[in-house]
Amino acid sequence: MTEPIYQEDGITLYCGDCRDILPQFPDKSFDLVLTDPPYGIDYLSNRTDNHNKIINDGFDLWQTKLPEWLQELKRVINDSGCCCCCCGGGGKTPVTAIFTLEFIKHFNLIQTLVWDKLTIGLGWRYRPSYETIIIGSKDKDNYNFYDESKTVSNVLKFNNVIPQKGEHPTVKPVPLMKRLIQIHSLSDHIILDPFCGSGTTLVAAKQLGRKAVGIEISEKYCQLTTDRLRQKELFL
Repeated sequence: MTEPIYQEDGITLYCGDCRDILPQFPDKSFDLVLTDPPYGIDYLSNRTDNHNKIINDGFDLWQTKLPEWLQELKRVINDSGCCCCCCGGGGKTPVTAIFTLEFIKHFNLIQTLVWDKLTIGLGWRYRPSYETIIIGSKDKDNYNFYDESKTVSNVLKFNNVIPQKGEHPTVKPVPLMKRLIQIHSLSDHIILDPFCGSGTTLVAAKQLGRKAVGIEISEKYCQLTTDRLRQKELFL
């Protein structure tokens, strides 16, 4: 088994390609997958000093890798677990539709959520202010859903995070990830994020007292994740 680069308080982080690391886990190892994979848009931020594009984010390469990723995620999630994937927010390439069509080959579609960023994004004419999150399960009727309030909307409203110099260019807000963890997992469940970025899912899991495993291909972002997890003031 690949050695983790971070392992504290129930949170484990591996540095590497998820296609290499996921096969090392037994079937049905996780109760929830919550992740923000590449969108297939060849993204390069103009807000940070990061002049490198996101790995595996080129459209053609992304399309070929999608089936591999999703097939392996289906294998490692348990029978009642949910798979929650951020998958784009508009634009001239219909990546959300393409992702959804591939996703439903592997999972039953529960819902397509809209994350309302509560801000008007950069751009020209139609400025992006939302992203979509696909929710699926292995069993179409029996899946983990723990909010009994009957008020859960398929529109989630959380402020966007504006990345600063040196940060990951597409970081998600911790409150958004915490909300999805609370809806789809219990305190003794184990969460997986195979596209960990700078570790928002792991931070959210740690704040909620959940166990979680993250995988990230970039050494730079693995270091950012480790630094965030060691900021004790975040968890007071």
